[in-house]
Amino acid sequence: MNYKNFKVEDLVQDAWFREWITGNDPDANLFWEKWLLNHPEEQDKVEQASQILKSLSCMDGPMPIDRKKEVWNAIRAKTDIPHAVPKSHRENRGQKRRNHWVKSFSKIAATILILAASVYVFSAIRQSINDNSVANNDEVRFFEKETKAGQRISFNLPDGSLVYLNSASKVIYKLGQDGLSREVDLYGEAFFDVEKDINRPFKVYANATEITALGTAFNVKIGKSDSDTEISLVEGKVEVVNLASESKEALLLNEGERALVVPSEKTMTKSTFEPELVAIWKEGILLFENTPILTVKEVLERWYGIRIVFQNKHPRDLTVTGRFDKEYLGNVLESLSYSARFDYSIEDKTVYIKFKTK
Repeated sequence: MNYKNFKVEDLVQDAWFREWITGNDPDANLFWEKWLLNHPEEQDKVEQASQILKSLSCMDGPMPIDRKKEVWNAIRAKTDIPHAVPKSHRENRGQKRRNHWVKSFSKIAATILILAASVYVFSAIRQSINDNSVANNDEVRFFEKETKAGQRISFNLPDGSLVYLNSASKVIYKLGQDGLSREVDLYGEAFFDVEKDINRPFKVYANATEITALGTAFNVKIGKSDSDTEISLVEGKVEVVNLASESKEALLLNEGERALVVPSEKTMTKSTFEPELVAIWKEGILLFENTPILTVKEVLERWYGIRIVFQNKHPRDLTVTGRFDKEYLGNVLESLSYSARFDYSIEDKTVYIKFKTK
């Protein structure tokens, strides 16, 4: 796509550009940084679009497209000035003054848009507060964050705990009736760096698992296809309860220990792992160590926001190993294709893989 022909409002509404501004996609970072090096004359346009998006960063969702159009139409109504063909030196000077005025007004227009967006943000926040206010003492309030496929974010919960949320994942933080509860429902994968509070244990509910911690750091991952829950403790101590078992089996994990809960079999087992490797996905690094091909498929689909189709059968025990640091999808597939012996093609957001039989 030739982004050089884009206007500021086009960049604001472009998903690929927004991924770069929010810093959620390493591929977007590489693309836009290179693009700016090749098109330095577009710096002002990009900066204006960036300021507009940052002014909206505190919203849970983007400004509706119809609202954006209203704002930009209002700006155009103020900035669209007919340009006459100059016929004399005096007219040339007048035209230059008009051009200078138009450039100055364009900057003012961008400010108008930011102010309009800020008004919209304030209204949205006020409405959100009204929507989330407690109607009576029996109502429980929530703080919620969700990522799309190919998106990764970090944020602080209301209690100060830091969360890194992986692709296609969701957390719901229960504030409780008195505002003191620290309970989180997790779907997908997240790394928690828990704010210590001995009077208020921090609980994570992930599928059929309950994890309790005071001040600690741990990673929780729920399998997309098999719903197995994996809890990896990096620092501190946690208690893991298997809610799927009739006896509510419990395990205490120390640093470097991992619990695997298999709800379908109502079992829970403990093993060890390398703490420095469990959450390197936070840094944009993909790591496979003798990983089953079906798990690799699941990870890549979440990581890049794509769909992978296996066009034929693969060996049931096929595993792959590899480390990829903020790599493009094509580079990852090319590398894996040698060890896993497959050919691939990419069409839009679908990857077709055909395994070699010989």
